Amino acid sequence: MMNVTRSRSFLKSLSYRIFGTLTSWAVVFVITGKGSLASLIAFWETIVKVGVYYWHERIWNRTQWGRR
Repeated sequence: MMNVTRSRSFLKSLSYRIFGTLTSWAVVFVITGKGSLASLIAFWETIVKVGVYYWHERIWNRTQWGRR
């Protein structure tokens, strides 16, 4: 069985969130035209979603389903 380290899970979630944050910022900016609002939403979305993705990744790492 191959396990994934916690630091790999964290860095993977962080890199994924960078792209997600840029996308969210752009969407909010296009809708509202306000860079400060887009930045505030993108910041908090990143904080919350990095944590959610990290725990999601850790739970899936414990699951044997789909592994050989």
